[in-house]
Amino acid sequence: MERLVISIARILFSKNIPFCIYRFPNEQKINIAIDKTLLEANYRKTFWFAPFITNHSNEDIFFDVLNVDEINESFLNYIQSLPLQKEIKSNLPNPTSKAQYFHRIQLYLEEIHKGNLDKAVLSRVILEDKPQDFHPIDFFLKLAKDYPDTFVHFSQHPISGIWIGATPELLIKKQEIKFYIMALAGTQARHPAGLEYKWHSKEIEEHQMVNQHIEQVLKKYACAIIDKKALQTVESARVAHLKTDYIFEETKKTELAALLKDLHPTPSIGGLPVKNGIDCILQNEGYDRKYYCGFIGETNFSDTTNLYINLRCLQVGKDHLAIYVGGGITAASNPEDEWNETILKSKTMSEKIQSNTIKLENGIVR
Repeated sequence: MERLVISIARILFSKNIPFCIYRFPNEQKINIAIDKTLLEANYRKTFWFAPFITNHSNEDIFFDVLNVDEINESFLNYIQSLPLQKEIKSNLPNPTSKAQYFHRIQLYLEEIHKGNLDKAVLSRVILEDKPQDFHPIDFFLKLAKDYPDTFVHFSQHPISGIWIGATPELLIKKQEIKFYIMALAGTQARHPAGLEYKWHSKEIEEHQMVNQHIEQVLKKYACAIIDKKALQTVESARVAHLKTDYIFEETKKTELAALLKDLHPTPSIGGLPVKNGIDCILQNEGYDRKYYCGFIGETNFSDTTNLYINLRCLQVGKDHLAIYVGGGITAASNPEDEWNETILKSKTMSEKIQSNTIKLENGIVR
């Protein structure tokens, strides 16, 4: 089944047909979703790729998730028969220089010192030359192999362009009447095995802001906390984060779209107060995030949802790859430390780009 999914994905990619492939954390199965206009009417889950902020140029994108019984040789033959579509292009932003980044931190800090903000996330863009042998689907497979505990995805669409990522951050998961939500904020360099982590007040405060936002939003929708895990340290690639896992239970029917509108962007990718943080980002960050820090995943808009925040990701251009990274700015932020944190986060993608040619066996990474 895995080989067949990848074979279908390679054909779709070569024909510029909108689709995505993805793998949930700690699973082996690779899922595939495709432009619904190419499929017969049927019950399917929806794959939802949402931008950081929805507007006229950054729209929500929806694909139909193929059911297992639909992935067969007959469907492969159908895909092969489809005509070539218009080339999918990604307009990449300019890279962020260190001087620009430091200037923008000062603008953020001015808003914080005025009392307008407690926190806002400042992100930046790193451009890497695209290797001649770079193939997006092979890169997706490599990320899936090397980062088993992340949500790994590849997508192409005329609106969004081509994106690949391996994100550690769950936004929201729903199973029947229970919501599973992760607060992931506060970062430091990953330690050697056995070395204890010590967290400073800046990272702890930043994390608590995310907790506060999540609890307030779910309370608004009459969802009760039935489990709140103890604060823990989790490692992901070159960094470690503070994490709190929640389980909420709805006491009345919750409309997913309304809940997401209030929950996303959380302070882990936006700011607090939420509106002021987003305004600060839009005014001072210096580029359009597009689908970086948006959300991505499956839903049936009723009792099943599994959505992740689009972090540790890159966008594929003609000659370059744009890596997006960011970090939370608070009154305690040190510009040099924040810059170094973005360098560590960027290595999730950059080290895999620069690594040796991906080894494939029958089209699958081994």
